[in-house]
Amino acid sequence: MHSQGRAQADTPTAAATEPAPPEPALARHWRHTRTLTMVLLLAWFGASFVAVFFAAELRQRFFGWPLGFWMASQGALLVFLAIVVVYAWVMARIDAAAGVDEDA
Repeated sequence: MHSQGRAQADTPTAAATEPAPPEPALARHWRHTRTLTMVLLLAWFGASFVAVFFAAELRQRFFGWPLGFWMASQGALLVFLAIVVVYAWVMARIDAAAGVDEDA
């Protein structure tokens, strides 16, 4: 019974055969990931709260509607789309630099 457990322990698993990235590279990867996430969360906050909060002060009209309406309804959606695109593009570069990209 013990010999069977020992044979399983000696067989390499898929995780053991793949080289792990060095610890400093992994730490740098997570630092860059956290920084990117915080920057994009601040952009999201700015587009969803700050712009809408101050939009009521804009008295100009744009296609018959107040400019604040356009900022809240259309501008925020474009900013959210840009945030998703930027996140995907930058994370692919960060992952590739750390050697943890999905294509490898």
